[in-house]
Amino acid sequence: MTSTIASTAATVDPALAPLFEPITLGKVEIRNRVVMTGHGTGMAKDHLPSDQHVAYYRERAKGGAGLIGMAFPQVHPSSQNVPNEVRAYYPEVVPGLRKIADAVHEYGARIVMQLGHTGRQSSSTWTGRPLWGPSNTPCPFNLEMPKEMEVEDIDEIVAGHALSARHAKQAGIDGVEIHSGYGGYLLAAFLSPFSNQRTDEYGGSLENRMRFLLRVIEAVRNEVGPDYLIGMNLQGSDFSPGGLEIDDAKKIALACTATGAIDYIIVKGATYLEAHQNVPDMQHPKRIWESLAAAVKEVVDVPVIAVGRVNVPEDAVDIINQGHADMVAMTRQQIADPETVNKMKEGRIDEIRRCIGCNQGCIDRLFKPTHSSCVHNPAAGFERELGSDTLVQATIRRRVVVIGAGPAGMKAAEASARQGHEVILIERRPITGGQLRIADKIKGRGEIGLVIDHLDVMIRKYGVDLRLGWAATAEEVLALAPDHIIVATGSAPGDDIVGNISLGIKSTPGLDQDHVLSVWDVLEDSKPVGNHVAVVDDGEGGWKGIGLALQFAEEGREVELLTVLPFAGSKLGPFSANLAVPRIHDAGIKTHPFTSLTAVEGSTLHISEKGREETLRDIDTVVLAGWHRPVNDLYFALKNSGIPVERIGDAVASRTMLEAVHEGERAARRVGVLA
Repeated sequence: MTSTIASTAATVDPALAPLFEPITLGKVEIRNRVVMTGHGTGMAKDHLPSDQHVAYYRERAKGGAGLIGMAFPQVHPSSQNVPNEVRAYYPEVVPGLRKIADAVHEYGARIVMQLGHTGRQSSSTWTGRPLWGPSNTPCPFNLEMPKEMEVEDIDEIVAGHALSARHAKQAGIDGVEIHSGYGGYLLAAFLSPFSNQRTDEYGGSLENRMRFLLRVIEAVRNEVGPDYLIGMNLQGSDFSPGGLEIDDAKKIALACTATGAIDYIIVKGATYLEAHQNVPDMQHPKRIWESLAAAVKEVVDVPVIAVGRVNVPEDAVDIINQGHADMVAMTRQQIADPETVNKMKEGRIDEIRRCIGCNQGCIDRLFKPTHSSCVHNPAAGFERELGSDTLVQATIRRRVVVIGAGPAGMKAAEASARQGHEVILIERRPITGGQLRIADKIKGRGEIGLVIDHLDVMIRKYGVDLRLGWAATAEEVLALAPDHIIVATGSAPGDDIVGNISLGIKSTPGLDQDHVLSVWDVLEDSKPVGNHVAVVDDGEGGWKGIGLALQFAEEGREVELLTVLPFAGSKLGPFSANLAVPRIHDAGIKTHPFTSLTAVEGSTLHISEKGREETLRDIDTVVLAGWHRPVNDLYFALKNSGIPVERIGDAVASRTMLEAVHEGERAARRVGVLA
């Protein structure tokens, strides 16, 4: 069922009204200017659309999105970017696509399906076939040599685009989007001299390099007819040496729109040489590719869509008002909060769950055998279990006591209160947030605090009784007469190096000295740090150690970064690491991989580096930035009280904010179920 496109509602803040003006792409009317561009989800089953897809896209349509992109359906057997991806060339794909289209149309949104081929920027692990590319040059990120495509291979890919477009149209999908451009995938790799070293009619001049793309455009238009919506995903810049630049992109955009076959253009940037810009995290500025979209818009007469770290309503409308684009993509923002558009429309700006640009829950998970999600939206990817229509109001109102107002406890409190329970939330610190309020003090990591900012708003909205500055005992908790207890007391630095113990180093002498600090000592208690600092990562491998090391270096300190891992940042997501690791070296930080701290003797550190016993001298301060241990004494004191008790988050085991928030949501839904 297709609903009528709504006009601008009277309740819209006039300042945001331009976002809610309808727009026509080709012959398809879109109800507003907010887009959720195509992005990998990893939700395919046997490479076909799944019910999980249906629920995922329905939730965003219901939340108010104008146009939704479905990525990254593959057009040919030589391409598959992640394990669980749709294969659009399968005839069997049509029924599943129809379910998605129907679900999106039910709530008034429109949906386009991308036509994708990853080219050399993939892995043959998923296909069992050689990668295909314009030349025999490996991707600098995935490091696998592709086959240089022959002309008959190009013919196959052209036909694959047309076939896949036919399937989309048969399914009732509103349009297709040719993934020509961003990320250095196949068609973009042909366009760019960075990756295209051919000497035949598909290489050399820009005219030759565009030949493949123009053939694809022609084939798709001939297949779907003159009235079907066709968009294009264009690379505004490679940000790579000798690569495609914005002036080239403008010429490509002009050539493509001159065919009369392209109805809109999305402008992005980067190849996998600069993979950190493909899905830019919080290391990058907001509105990162806006200037590229604006430059293309100057030369084409079709609508242009801007994308790239837009998660604030004021930024989105400003891009429209400045004439830099006709529509704005808020893609990861709508992963974080599917109701973003409705909340803007209804004046509930303070309730928007803001994307923090961490990439941990979305893109980082796609390279594992799972699907995407979000660190502080547990329903993302789990809409059938946790989506907007799944929360059941309590028939018996219970008193729920939650101990610990970090991300796990706050989420448990909020979700319990949403169900109608009476909730008391206890926190020993004078503020909410737990370790996230410590982590957001690291320079450049402040967006992490948005997770807590959102939960602060929501626990107030649902009437949670928040009691700060109280380190409650088991007796005091039980005196509250709870019906259900959730322990979210988190984790804390210990008096040892946990990673050393896992390597068989049972004790590390000298950790009790005054100049040996924890991350908490530095960030929460503001203990002084000397000029020559050793930051010790014992295998935790995330932002804790790297963020502090970068901050110390920026402050002018001499920094040694020790890690037992092969390199600093080994456990960061691949796109974030692509920028963070070079930043470490550019900052002049001396790294010590495969290294354990074995003893501290005043200003001398004894280390085991690559199996050799070494020393570091004249160290003023040692900062232990590794694994924590659970704080669980209260849990065990309450466990056998006769009241349902469970623990969540780091109180179980030291992990990340994703596990904390997700476990908080699920624990709340067990209230009244656990006995």
